[in-house]
Amino acid sequence: MNDFLIPYHDLCYHRLDVRITAVKDTIFDAWPGAIIRNNLLFASEQIPVGGEMSLREKINRIPLLSSHPLYKDLAGGFPRGYQVTLQSNHDMTSSVFLRKNEILCFSVILIGDMAQYFNYFIRAIRLMCQRGFGYPMVPFLLIDVNERSYSGECQLLATEQSGLSDRLQYPVRLSDFYPNQPKGNKKSLKIMFETPVSLFKQTKKKDTKISYQDKTNGFPSFYQLVRSMVFRLQKLHTLYVDPDNYFDSEEQIEDYLNHARECSLLAADIRKIVLQSTPKKETEDRIQFGGYIGELSFDGDFSGYIPLLRFMQELGVGDGVVYGMGRFRTNIK
Repeated sequence: MNDFLIPYHDLCYHRLDVRITAVKDTIFDAWPGAIIRNNLLFASEQIPVGGEMSLREKINRIPLLSSHPLYKDLAGGFPRGYQVTLQSNHDMTSSVFLRKNEILCFSVILIGDMAQYFNYFIRAIRLMCQRGFGYPMVPFLLIDVNERSYSGECQLLATEQSGLSDRLQYPVRLSDFYPNQPKGNKKSLKIMFETPVSLFKQTKKKDTKISYQDKTNGFPSFYQLVRSMVFRLQKLHTLYVDPDNYFDSEEQIEDYLNHARECSLLAADIRKIVLQSTPKKETEDRIQFGGYIGELSFDGDFSGYIPLLRFMQELGVGDGVVYGMGRFRTNIK
């Protein structure tokens, strides 16, 4: 099964850990991941990236030619080359109170080619802090930005006033997570959903034909989890690594996924929660983030999926990953 993942070995991401602190007490009146993402995106409009293009325009421009096989499917909505993940421990609520000088930690994950713009993202982070956020708007101080490797090594990239490095040095690759163990081991796997995971939206459809997801009532099964990760991996590789080498082998994908059906569910302790974003411009409407948090335990042979599971922990899976949704951790015994 591991051979299926070989074409994706050159996909990598860089994790930038950011620490900021409020100059006075403030309230986040929405999911903090959404507030940080929305304010970072707003600030990126003010950051030019060569010529007349802003960082925000760079983020939102699909990096595929219109003749590409995936262009039609992705032009209306494609996974961005960055995402925000919240590192500070806060309850799963849509309102967070931050005291003056309390440190808020989050990460900006830059995927593939997007990593070359890391200094522009740092400039956007500084501008975001100066402008402030929360309710009411409160300026924040940037403490530092560190690049972190998958094994915990750190490089200081920037402080409040200074940029200290002109290059990233800790790419995290899929091949970093290949375990040194024989194939065919039966193991137990625990998956902890840290932020809401939504692999399938249960909505009214024009086509009333019942799908596989409909039959599972939206339950995040191991098969569906792996399937969602595979297709996210495929899209990210095409968009941000090598658009010309698009791997479109449905037969290979299904063969890889078939083994996921053999795993047995041992225990489930999950619940569905809904978080909300900040109001949209000129309206009180808010984006709702619904998904499952909690733990799932499985029994089976996971040897072919361990690298994928560990690599995708930071990249997340499902809806709303750019806001910090879909974040999970694994424990394999």
